[in-house]
Amino acid sequence: MTQHANPVSARCMANPMLMASGRAVDLANLTPADIFWPDLVEALVKMPRFNGATPHVHYSAAQHCCLMYDRALDAHKAHALLSDFHVAFSCEPPWPFLAFAAAKTGFTEAFMDAIREAKGELTEAIFAAAGLPEDDDDEVTFARLKYLQILDKSVTATEVRDLLKASAVMETWHLPNPFKEVIKPWGLDEARAQLELRLAFIGIRTRG
Repeated sequence: MTQHANPVSARCMANPMLMASGRAVDLANLTPADIFWPDLVEALVKMPRFNGATPHVHYSAAQHCCLMYDRALDAHKAHALLSDFHVAFSCEPPWPFLAFAAAKTGFTEAFMDAIREAKGELTEAIFAAAGLPEDDDDEVTFARLKYLQILDKSVTATEVRDLLKASAVMETWHLPNPFKEVIKPWGLDEARAQLELRLAFIGIRTRG
C-alpha cells in the first residue's frame, strides 16, 4: 500500500493536533486520508510504555506493537500490529490517572466509556487507512477484539515481568502468564526499523 502525503488540512479545526511532519489533524473528524504513517511511526517510537516507569531503559509503544504482531496468529497479525496505533494520537495515559480524573467528574463510567469510544474511533480510521475491511458479522468482530485483548494482556504480563519492578501488579492487574521469551528493549533506531518492517509485511510503506 503506497503512502500518500497529505498536506496540512485547510478546513477549520477547533483543536488541531500537530504531527511530526507538520501536518495537522482533527481528531474529532479523523478520516483514513488523514493517516500519514511516518507520523504515527515517529510518535510510537518515542512514546514510552508504562508512563516511562521502566528503570534504566526506554521501552517504546512501537516495540509493544511489534510484539503484538509477532505473537498474533497469522489471521490477526495486521489488526494486532495496529491495535495500539491510536496511541500515536492519544499518548498512553495510564489507567490509574484516567480513573483518578474520572472520579473527579462524578460520572466515572461515562468518562471511561468516552475514553474507550474515542480510542475506538481513532482505531477505526487507522484500520481503514490500512485497507483492513470491516467485518459484516458482529460476532467475527467481537471474537477478534476478545482475541486481541487476551493477547495484549499476555504481552503486557511479559513486559511487567521483564521491564518493571512491580511483581505485585501481576495480581492487581489480573494478568495471565507471560511468554517465556525475555524482552530486550530496542533503541530508537531499532524500534523504528522494526516497526516499519512489520508495516511493510502488511502492505504499508513508510518510505519513498
